[in-house]
Amino acid sequence: MSRLLTPTNVLAALVSQAALEAWHKVIGTVGLDWRPRPEQGFNPELRYLRAMARARADTLEASERRFAELVEAHPTCFYAVEEHGRILDRMRQRDVSLAKYELARRGRQLVGRGMPDRPFFTRHRTTSVAEIDGYTNVLRAGASKKGVFTHLVRGHAYLATRRPRLAFLDYSAALRLAPDQTALLLPIGEALAALGRHGEALQALNRAVAERPQDPEALSSRAFVHLALGRLAQADADWLRQLELLPPERHEARACVLLRLANYEMALNELERAIERKPDDPYLDLYYLTSVRRLGRSAQPKGAPMDIWPGPLIALHSGKLCARETLQRADNPERRAEALFQLGICAYEHDRGEARRLWRQVVEIASPDTIEYATARHEIERLSTVPQPGSGGCATERRRP
Repeated sequence: MSRLLTPTNVLAALVSQAALEAWHKVIGTVGLDWRPRPEQGFNPELRYLRAMARARADTLEASERRFAELVEAHPTCFYAVEEHGRILDRMRQRDVSLAKYELARRGRQLVGRGMPDRPFFTRHRTTSVAEIDGYTNVLRAGASKKGVFTHLVRGHAYLATRRPRLAFLDYSAALRLAPDQTALLLPIGEALAALGRHGEALQALNRAVAERPQDPEALSSRAFVHLALGRLAQADADWLRQLELLPPERHEARACVLLRLANYEMALNELERAIERKPDDPYLDLYYLTSVRRLGRSAQPKGAPMDIWPGPLIALHSGKLCARETLQRADNPERRAEALFQLGICAYEHDRGEARRLWRQVVEIASPDTIEYATARHEIERLSTVPQPGSGGCATERRRP
């Protein structure tokens, strides 16, 4: 739990849904006029905050049961996993407690991490409203003369929890307080892009690149905006410049950029070195298999649990899952886009028309800042200019009319 979030604060502001709405109104006191709609239903963040509020009056046993139920229902709510471990520690169940702490630590590394070629604040992100509440308390207390840093980090937290309008307001407030801090133009551009205001995002990021021409992260952000605006050549130019600026030892980041450019040969070299450093990263393994297969080579997939994403995609490459089974396990639009992209990779060798159809679906549903979107765009461009071989038997699932 954040050091800024105390049980007293939780009790004071977040006991119920009504209290959560009141917390939303607190935003107005720090100069932000827009208020989000109250969260609906028993989402994990609200359940966590309520459980924290009740823990002050409940017995340890009651609190343990409540957090156990929360974690069972929402296993990726790692703040709850960590608090469950703390309660178990107080109940002298130290071994179980340590296991919970380790689960939370490892889970945050996987779930809370953005792509390594993206800006720092999108790679290392918070995923809980609890930290947002802590930053809000700091701003209310007037602990900082200007509050620039607190506005900035709360903006990052809003952006990570998919509240880009609030993020934009915080970033703008920070820039008004410190107009000489041109580094703020980068997160402003990211927030505008997340809002779909790509024209304004491009203006902000053009200024960011002009002010910091040696910053690879600004180029990365601008590339995605170009891509969202349909300017593939301009996006490629920014990615190629980003590659020039990335240090040679940043193998993960370089591999991601090369994959976005659909340069599988060079990406493979970077992936091999990245896997040496992180042999247990499932996405590095997946993109290694992607590159090998797209180059017409073979590789033995590592074993991966099929109940943890992207395990089903690795199982697809090893032949343990068919196309329909893989799509059934893709339980949200982001995962479906990843699955469709991998199905296109599998189809490419035998039926390029089918591969193109699948990659077009990726472009329809994926976000422009994903590897799959950019790579699919490049693959479709290539297939539009290269004569197609005859179709073969492909085991991918076709769209039904």
